Amino acid sequence: MRREENVTERNPNAPMRCRAQPDRGVVSMLARLRLVENPLSLTLLARIRDARTDVFQFGELSTQLARLLLWETCADVALAETQVPNFAGDPITVYQLAERVAGVAILRAGLVFAAPFRGLLPDAPLYQIGVRRDERTLRATVYSDNLPSATGWADRVLILDPMLATGGSAVAALKHIRRSHTGRVAVVSIIAAPVGVKAVLDADDNVLVFTAALDDRLNDLGYIEPGLGDAGDRLFGTLHP
Repeated sequence: MRREENVTERNPNAPMRCRAQPDRGVVSMLARLRLVENPLSLTLLARIRDARTDVFQFGELSTQLARLLLWETCADVALAETQVPNFAGDPITVYQLAERVAGVAILRAGLVFAAPFRGLLPDAPLYQIGVRRDERTLRATVYSDNLPSATGWADRVLILDPMLATGGSAVAALKHIRRSHTGRVAVVSIIAAPVGVKAVLDADDNVLVFTAALDDRLNDLGYIEPGLGDAGDRLFGTLHP
């Protein structure tokens, strides 16, 4: 914390300095926010917040937490009945997904959702979108994607980004997706700041936000507090002292 305060003192034009942020208590009551809290998610979150957790452990624990979030996000996906033979050779009724779910991982940290997404939704496409954030202004711009250009490519889209800070990256991705998708969208994040949640919900009346933690605020430099550090750096081992 002290290191970030010193950096802010050296940067009087820090992008979040003097910028109003919404109250956490107010944002936590918003109808389209889904806060996923249970004993397993809370203990996993505690371990990935710990600065002593190494790269391998961070990846493994974050993947488990991402899987829990995806379970909750897909809890209301429509089902259809079908039949399969049992081991006696008799037909039995089972269920399959009746919606076409697609994932969109925001590079690079969003790739932590790749393995659990593929495991839970093996037939669903997983696209990627590159969003760059200007650290001086915190403005986000899309620089690459492999999304379909034609409409009708999914019934429900999950935007996968482990940290929802200002919300700029998620909003940029959302606007890009809305060029060809008019159906349901959910933003799935491991941790979120109130300002980021509100930015996403204000940007689209038909989007939901799922997160395992609604943190307190952003610091003057735009980082989540208490946060967990830079998710991409911790996931890929590129964190510099």
